[in-house]
Amino acid sequence: MSTTPAPLARNRIFINYRRDDSEIEVGRLAADLRRVFSADQVFQDVASIDPGADFEDALRQGLQTCAAVLVVIGPRWLVAKDVRGRRRRRRLDLDDDWVRREVAESLNDKAVRVFPVLVGNAGMPGADELPSDIQALARRQAYLVTTRHWAKDVDELVGLLKRVPGLAPPSDTAARRGESGATAGPTSVVERAVAPAAPLAPTLVSRQRKPIAGASFRDGDMCPEMVVIPAGSFTMGSPDNEPGRTSSEGPQHRVTIKRAFAVGRFDVTFEEWDACVIEGGCQHKPEDHGWGRGRRPVMNVSWEDVQTYAAWLSKKTGKAYRLLSEAEWEYAARGGTTTRYSWGDVAGTNLANFRESGSQWSGKQTAPVGSFGANRFGLYDMSGNVWEWTQDCWNENYHGAPVDGKAWQAGDCSRQVLRGGSWDFDPEVARAAGRASSEPANRNIVLGFRLARTL
Repeated sequence: MSTTPAPLARNRIFINYRRDDSEIEVGRLAADLRRVFSADQVFQDVASIDPGADFEDALRQGLQTCAAVLVVIGPRWLVAKDVRGRRRRRRLDLDDDWVRREVAESLNDKAVRVFPVLVGNAGMPGADELPSDIQALARRQAYLVTTRHWAKDVDELVGLLKRVPGLAPPSDTAARRGESGATAGPTSVVERAVAPAAPLAPTLVSRQRKPIAGASFRDGDMCPEMVVIPAGSFTMGSPDNEPGRTSSEGPQHRVTIKRAFAVGRFDVTFEEWDACVIEGGCQHKPEDHGWGRGRRPVMNVSWEDVQTYAAWLSKKTGKAYRLLSEAEWEYAARGGTTTRYSWGDVAGTNLANFRESGSQWSGKQTAPVGSFGANRFGLYDMSGNVWEWTQDCWNENYHGAPVDGKAWQAGDCSRQVLRGGSWDFDPEVARAAGRASSEPANRNIVLGFRLARTL
């Protein structure tokens, strides 16, 4: 007896776009949508395809399970040219252009809602400007998302998507079912962005007269999530007998940080950096090497680039954002521990992203931020993933180092201190005391950062 396979559930949003036309805007849009819908409901090519997966199969699966397709059109979407020797024809005119194929399949599927989304001041193409198989796109009502009114525009787009059958966000579904304790979440993407993301921090700092250790906050849409780190003292550096130790990690010395400060819960991500580019605060658009942007840690940023980002964020929010001092970094990374790593003396398996760590990204590429457990201060990826710039100049040892937690801005200031190791370095350098340095203009696939904020 033959059976007909059950139809695939249509509960996803498929984002169609050209990477060299609207990649930054799409990364930000996808991140905002994932704050409302589940991560699995938002399909964004590279960011949603596992390493080693068949690209064509994954895209077809994404289309077959989508209830809505967002065709994101930026200023180069219509005119982008092919560069593979075919007389530089428009990519849209090529039969094997994936953007065109995805749009054509979506328009032919009566079960799919197709939304043209205009970004970067792009206009809606006319039917006569499109290949015959996607000319119907010109008859769809376009939706404009602007940089100036980004939060408002995305909130309205979310409202439209919620009305598409199959696209109810998880919180809405739970509330409608009357599940115990379930309440409908905030409807605004911005409200979701500033809400505390972890059980560790139920209270926002901005509502407190005095910072509460462990509390988390965001100062606005697309700002990094920050965690309040308490004042305290710790022993900086490593003992002479610590495996993997170098002479630059000594002598051990006592450091006292007298005031609480805030540290990014995660490394600054591509979506957060790209927001700076979109708003004109950052000129440098770092390469992601095809690994995906969104919630992966930004890389290929120099110490000088980071200063520009921190200045932009400070001006945007009116708050004092900066790099951590090296002492603040080690204090935050240890989280009150004295072991080689925040979790113990052994590198272990699948506890962080560095060489031989046993993770799926180890020695291959960055992992999305927060892919491993947090330390006792609620901070993620202090070991591995990307090296993190600090404010300090390089010194060969700690003789004469500040004992108050401030940045050491004397020594060899042609090099800046790096901390934490990375996906392509050995576990020894990812220890809490591990140190390295680099020229402030250097951009590299292993270099990223997280920020501090003075309270």
